[in-house]
Amino acid sequence: MVWGFFPDDPLSGEDKFYIFARGTYKVGRKGCDVNITKDKGVSRVHAEIVVDAMISAPLQTKSSILSSKVRIRDCSKYGTFINKNLTSMEKIHELPNKETSLREGDLVSFGTGNAIYRFSFVPLIFFACCSDPTQVNHALEDKLSSFGAHITYHLSQECTHVLVDQLMPVKEDMLDAIVAKKPFVLGSWVEFLAEKNIRTELPSCESFAPTLTFEGVSVKLADPRTRENCLEGYTFLLDSKPVYKFMNRLRSLLEVSGAKILSIDGFNLNSQSSDCGENDHVVCVIPEQSSDDWFNKLGSLLRVNETGLISAILNGRLDPAMLKSPCGEYSCYLLDTCVN
Repeated sequence: MVWGFFPDDPLSGEDKFYIFARGTYKVGRKGCDVNITKDKGVSRVHAEIVVDAMISAPLQTKSSILSSKVRIRDCSKYGTFINKNLTSMEKIHELPNKETSLREGDLVSFGTGNAIYRFSFVPLIFFACCSDPTQVNHALEDKLSSFGAHITYHLSQECTHVLVDQLMPVKEDMLDAIVAKKPFVLGSWVEFLAEKNIRTELPSCESFAPTLTFEGVSVKLADPRTRENCLEGYTFLLDSKPVYKFMNRLRSLLEVSGAKILSIDGFNLNSQSSDCGENDHVVCVIPEQSSDDWFNKLGSLLRVNETGLISAILNGRLDPAMLKSPCGEYSCYLLDTCVN
């Protein structure tokens, strides 16, 4: 877990701070690791945050029972105060060695009391996708542990990121992570994260997003915000029978991408079912193995194959050229409608 030192008032205009390494971090008015600008009673070097160890906690461990291995030391004229019980502020400069330990949720006040920060644990839990357990990157594991991140080889809701290699084949648990809106990163993001001991923000994952291989095709993975609602305005017709390779996950992927889903069996081609939005593009999703009966009931509906549709979701964009129609010139009209 990374240590977080955050303004208690998010509208104060003060920065957040994330600590990634052991060491002593100066808190003060100017030229410090943690700069505080809104309180004139803050000394040039007002206090020190001393991190004795970074803790990589298992998923089951509650932050409230962890010893933080972090101390705060007062170096100021006007004092540093800590609130451990939400009722009164304790004067750190009156304690032995003018210091005390910090725990999750502690409030720390500097100077006249206008600068109040909350000490927090920031969990970084990486689900590492590894096709071969014998090929675990131990150097990367050590790097993660060095700044308090935890690595697991089983996806859970607690996971904050998904760690993959470039051009890794997409597996079913990776699709589950897409549904859960987890950001995917390459190992180079971990290296970049560890370059600075303290940061005012977690670096964006977007520049470190991987290209994955899905069903033999390379797909650049979009970030969760881009994937979200990337299929808004589309209604996809699915067969109610289990004919799709990724049946349950396909529905979930469509839902988190903002699409509507209907059963093709109950769809009225002539009335364009009232469950569709007025301006929705209705597209039938074709299984990889399709019979003639399938195509006989589609009429002039646009269609897309299952693999292509999932690839579009991973990429965060559905190219209208992927949508096929058997109706010649009418196909061009529909595709133009999709673009506009």
